[in-house]
Amino acid sequence: MGEVGEVHAVESTAAAMSGSALVEDRKHFLARAFGAFIALLGLAMLGVLLANVLGSGTAGVRSVSWAQILQGVIGALFVLLAIRGNVARVVVDLANESAKRLNIFLIPLLVWPFFLIYRLQISNLKSYLRRISEGSLVEWLGFLFLLAAACLLWKAAVQAASTGLKLFMRAGSVALFVLSMEEMSWGQMIFNWGTPGTFNDHNVQHETNMHNLSLWHSHTWTVAACVFTVLFLLSVGGFFIRRSGLIRLGSWMDVILPLGCTASYFGIAALMYWGVVAEKSGIDLIYLHTREQEIAEFLFAVGVFIHVVYLYLNLPEIAVVDTVSSADESHQPV
Repeated sequence: MGEVGEVHAVESTAAAMSGSALVEDRKHFLARAFGAFIALLGLAMLGVLLANVLGSGTAGVRSVSWAQILQGVIGALFVLLAIRGNVARVVVDLANESAKRLNIFLIPLLVWPFFLIYRLQISNLKSYLRRISEGSLVEWLGFLFLLAAACLLWKAAVQAASTGLKLFMRAGSVALFVLSMEEMSWGQMIFNWGTPGTFNDHNVQHETNMHNLSLWHSHTWTVAACVFTVLFLLSVGGFFIRRSGLIRLGSWMDVILPLGCTASYFGIAALMYWGVVAEKSGIDLIYLHTREQEIAEFLFAVGVFIHVVYLYLNLPEIAVVDTVSSADESHQPV
């Protein structure tokens, strides 16, 4: 009996160490990946500034707006922080300490006032709309966050507590993949192919995607606004339920209810999209343009990504606990 107990203890310890090692590997993988992503983003932002300066001929820097200059400076800062490893360290710190989720929640709330100030003083609206419309950096970032969330959710499903939950998470992963590809018109915006005849005839924007089909195109803004609102309410509810300790880690509720720190992302996205619905209904909100829906979709993508990262990092630990608990029960004396 003692030998069996010792063997069981060794197996349990090994399983726990294996699970913890997997979590640590995933944390550092995400840290490195996000660091590389920020570096590439910074290079892209800096490259846009240099292209504008070099393309202006003798006018040089004088023909570039201060917003473009600021974008280039921020890009250079991103590259510097990524090279120094600051980005990777921040990601690891956020993953290790759940108390720091407040910082994640505050990011859009702190950035939003500066965006509003910038938005109110814009004189060249056309230039601004080019930077946020379809095909812009904002849409590309939304696409990348949704695609990354789809991949991580598929991997996280391996440690799901039940077959039903695993299938649900895999279905969610496929749905996120479809959303991400819809953003890029299934590659048309990347490879610039001609729109197939069927889509060209029935797609309002003559693109290779489904969400712009004339059958439901006029309802997509309302549907998106409702989805963002529901996600906001679910994230608020998830915060209070988790705080009360009523959610078991790895349960259906844990998977379905977004983290509370995503409420600011979904909330602002919903607010902006209801503004788009109002604009489409003929209500002029003066300082809101319908193309700013891309910003709302970007915030939605980030909110989803944050919750998926939480599942990706926490489910391995849960799987180990469940395995050890099952082993404990199987070794109970009859």
